[in-house]
Parts: sequence; structure tokens; C-alpha cells
Amino acid sequence: MNKRIICFLSIFAVSAGVALSQVSVKGRVVDASSGEPLTGAAVSVPGARQGWTTDLDGWFSLSVAPNSSICISHLGYKGQEKSITGTGSVDFGVIMLETDEYSLDDVIITSSVAVARKTPVALSSINSARIEEKIGTQDFPEILKAVPGIYSTRKGGGYGDSELRLRGFKSENIAMMVNGIPVNDMEWGSVYWSNWAELADVSRSVQVQRGLGASKLSAPSVGGSVNIITTTIDAQQGGFVSCTMGDHGYNKVMFKVSTGLTDKGWAMTLLGGRTRGDGYIQGTEFNSYSYFINVAKRISDRHQLSFTAFGAPQWHNQRNKNDGLTVDGWQQVKKYMGENSAFRYNPAYGCGISGERKTSAKNAYHKPQISLNHLWQINETSNLSTAAYVSIGRGYGYSGQGYSMEYRNKWYGASYGLLNMQLRQPDGAFAYGDIYAMNDTSATNGALMAMSKSVNDHNWYGLLSTYSTKIGKCLPRPNTTSKN
Repeated sequence: MNKRIICFLSIFAVSAGVALSQVSVKGRVVDASSGEPLTGAAVSVPGARQGWTTDLDGWFSLSVAPNSSICISHLGYKGQEKSITGTGSVDFGVIMLETDEYSLDDVIITSSVAVARKTPVALSSINSARIEEKIGTQDFPEILKAVPGIYSTRKGGGYGDSELRLRGFKSENIAMMVNGIPVNDMEWGSVYWSNWAELADVSRSVQVQRGLGASKLSAPSVGGSVNIITTTIDAQQGGFVSCTMGDHGYNKVMFKVSTGLTDKGWAMTLLGGRTRGDGYIQGTEFNSYSYFINVAKRISDRHQLSFTAFGAPQWHNQRNKNDGLTVDGWQQVKKYMGENSAFRYNPAYGCGISGERKTSAKNAYHKPQISLNHLWQINETSNLSTAAYVSIGRGYGYSGQGYSMEYRNKWYGASYGLLNMQLRQPDGAFAYGDIYAMNDTSATNGALMAMSKSVNDHNWYGLLSTYSTKIGKCLPRPNTTSKN
């Protein structure tokens, strides 16, 4: 018994010693030229998975092991590493970061990326540490909720069906980009986030510009622009395999491996994964695969090439956006689902004649993006960034059709915020069996109600090239952009 007590006291003493040996570190990160605080700067300990970010006034505070170091970085700035000596507490005071306008670390359309505190636009950046911390099982747009001016919602609640608004404008009026390449729908400007569902796993940072600003793309950027920047030669050597599980059958398996930047200037990153589940909302099952590959070559101090390809083939059932319910409509639902499960209700969810689960809205799509980027640092005052890209979209969506408008409207599970009771089973499910019976008895006119498949296939390619130069010491840095 005495030995157990002595062993316990020894472990407690060691644990207490480790806790007491932690050093409290704090400081404030600012722009070296303007002195303004840098919000969202990343503060990390080399070799550790945990990271911190600075607050709105640029302050950070953390506890680290003695005789270690911290790294401070921010998009568009040169990073700094600070060594920690002594015990107790260390105050680094004001840490000034200098801008890194000519870095070759970013194989992107650099002139399409605003520099914090330099470009005259309202700018917010989210780094990879915060993305990893916040994403969980959410759709990608939901990690932007903390950005001023952003409103994000799950919309119908289906996989990848989130909606993002910037300053009140829908995605049709926002320039959505990946590595500076636009991804808005070519017909009406919307963005289907299910096509880019796994970008969070390979994103290095997300930059949000609010309002009309420095974007030089022929894109609908009245509300602003969102640029998602993926990893390239900045990726650290190593890899991992992960498995994530959640309620309602959520399961995600993923692997990622990266060579880092080799001595010969090569870097490669591979990612693959699968995500599936039943969905929180009734009848929103989904199955998605994802892949990402980046091969980069630093040819010299002035030239760098990068090849990137990624995509997310998926299908998912949906809750129709037209089936929104008012307060009185949800009171109807509670009779079927009960008080606690009412909001999982899908008015268009039911079973077919063979007992299979059915819903009136479904989406299946695959829209990979492939790009080849070249960055040329011509001299100390000029650079040329070029990206050739192609995106090939293949997929379809289901929607209900009718012999007349009367029958077409019956496909909707709700009407004017109330449940449509014409095709409703006693348990509240949508009566798909009644549709089969109705069509069988209508020999004269054929099917009165039918489900249609709308196919959307497209090939999208282009070239985006930007030349930047500085004329004299006082003149601004003009840009010329061409896009085909």
C-alpha cells in the first residue's frame, strides 16, 4: 500500500513540475510600416499541432515549454521566429512583420491577392490553423461566419447545400475563386459548395474582400470576393490518415501525404478521402469522394511552376428549398415528429412502392479543376503570374414535373409555409405510392406527375495572366490583366 502511495505522489510531483515549468508568452503583432495591429496572425510552436491566432488588436497569449520557440506568420508578410529563454513569463512586446510582396512561396495569381493593411479594401484572412480548428463536420462556407459582413446558412440542410452572403449579396454577386481562378457558375453566377466540399482539408488560407476593391477579374464582385488558397510548396513533409465519425451515420475517412520542398526544388502533396452519412435532416443521405494533387517545381529564385488538380464527385439528397415552413407549419410537423425532432422533418421525404427511401430533390455532380501556374519574378520591381486552367463539369439534378401546374405544385411538400396535405401519409411522410396509383389510373393523358433529371455538362477553360510593376518610389503599382 505504501509503495502505491509513493508511486502516486511521484507521478503527481512530476506532473506538477511539468505544469509549473510552462512559460507564459505574450506579445502584439503589428504591421512594420503602418504600426496597425494584424488580426488573425498565426502563432505556432514548431513541431506542435496546436496553434493560436491574434485577436482584433493583434495580441496573443499562450503557454509553451521552456527553451522552445514560437513562429509568427500572416498572409502577405515575412514570418518571424522567436526563441524563448528563462522561466515564468516572457513578454515580446510589439512584434513588427514586414510585407513579403516578392515571395515565390505562393504559386497563385499573386496580384489577385490583397495584402493586409496595404491594399485599400476591407480585408479578412483565415489561416489553416483556424480552418482545421473550426471546420468539424460543417460545410466550407460556415467557417467564414466570424468574418465581418458574412452570413452563412445550411439552407435546406443537405450536404454541401450551404449558402453564403457577403454584405447582403448572394453568391451570384460575389467573386468566388480558388487560387485566383473563378468558380462561379458560368450561366447565372451561383456557387454549388458540394462541388468543393473537401477544400477545407487542403486550404492554406481564405481571403475575404468586402465590397468593390482590388479584384482585376471579370467576375461579379459587387458584394466582394472570396479567394481560397490551397497548399503548395509550403506544405510540410509528412502525412496522416484520419477517420471521423458523427451522429446520423456521418463517417469520413481521409489520407494526406506531402514530400515538402526537396533539395532539388520539387514538392508534391496528395490527398484522398470519402465522406458519407444519412444527414441530420430526413432524406438527406450523401456520399462524396475527394482528391487533391499538387506538384510544384522551384526552377530558380525567379521561376516557379505548379500543377494542381482537385475534385469531389458526390451525390446527395436534398430538402427542397421551396418547402420552407412558417411557425404554424412547424406546429403541424410536431404532431408527426414530436417536440424534439420536429426540425429534422423533410416535407418531401417518403417511401416508394418497394419500400425504398425517396425524396423529390437530388443532386449528383463532379466538377474537377485542373490548373498550371507559372510565377516569374522578372526583377525587384516587376513580376508576371500566369495560370492556365480547365474545369469539366458532369452531373444532374432531380426535380418534379406535372401534366399541368396543378399537378406540378403537388410535388412540393409545403405551400405558403404550411404542409401540403394532398399527398400525405398518416405518419407525415410524403405519399409517393399515391403518385404511382394516380399515374396508373390516368391512361388517357399518361403520367400526371413525373420526376425529371436535368443534366448539366460543360467544359470551362481559360488563361489568366497578370503583370505587376512599380514605377518610381511614389507612384502606385499598376496592373494589367487579360483573360480568355
